[in-house]
Amino acid sequence: MSASVPGQPPRSHLYVPADQPRFLRAAPRSGADALILDLEDAVAPARKDAARAAAVAFAEESAADRPELWVRINEGARGRDDARALVATGRVDGLWIPKATAGADLDELIGLVAVVPSVALGLLIESATGLLSLGSTAGRPGVRHLQLGEVDLRADLRMTPDPGPGDGLLDWARGLAVAHTAAHGLVSAVAPVSVHTSDPEAFRASSVRLRALGFQGRACIHPVQVAVANEVFGVDPGELADAHALLDLFEHRVGAGSGVFRDSGGAMVDAATVRRARELTGRTDRADRAGRTDGADRTDGAGRADGTGPTA
Repeated sequence: MSASVPGQPPRSHLYVPADQPRFLRAAPRSGADALILDLEDAVAPARKDAARAAAVAFAEESAADRPELWVRINEGARGRDDARALVATGRVDGLWIPKATAGADLDELIGLVAVVPSVALGLLIESATGLLSLGSTAGRPGVRHLQLGEVDLRADLRMTPDPGPGDGLLDWARGLAVAHTAAHGLVSAVAPVSVHTSDPEAFRASSVRLRALGFQGRACIHPVQVAVANEVFGVDPGELADAHALLDLFEHRVGAGSGVFRDSGGAMVDAATVRRARELTGRTDRADRAGRTDGADRTDGAGRADGTGPTA
């Protein structure tokens, strides 16, 4: 069975309508690694104020051992008011910005959140403009995750609606999200939601495919999807053990003066293979674990000692 590993991105991100008390009460027990309280699409216009108040109360009353707590805010002026209210609680881990694209709205939201560095940002890409502006938005201060809002994106691109789980027609856009996540050193690209909640096996199959594309967790809209996402995007214990063994062998070979070698299965091991093993295990190199004997601070600006990117 796959498991969550400290330092790894959330495997599952569960959307929860913030104006529904029953769903809010159940959310912490869902098993999701991250909750996304939804103030936007899931909430009727007449209930927006009530949803914001409920999200603030949920944040203020949440237990210390809860999952990561994120909120999808609204667009425009209402979204800025959402952000101010949630950031003021000091209890949210991040805000998801809907229909994110370059411009004054994003600039203002980044400015609001910048006063509390512990609050991260996620960009929901839901339009052609948002997709094509990732080069200038993904690297903005505070941005940690990218996610495609594929229902809106399909509509904006004049595509047919999702015909069923596993459709690969948006793989080119998914690849862009994954590439920008890697290029800008973000925590993860979050795989898109599936509206087909009655077929967990199809959800599993599409999740396996999305992980292979480079996504590191998945957004869920129903609790039944959470366990599947946790399994697919978790780290298999055998895979983790193999990664530790590879790093042990790497350190031994490097100590003996060899930079490239074969693993126990005969596959060539190089720097890229080692970097992947370090990402899985959270291990740094031997010099770091020995106490940084050179006296230099080897942590890069993104926060990870081996320079591979930010931690969650």
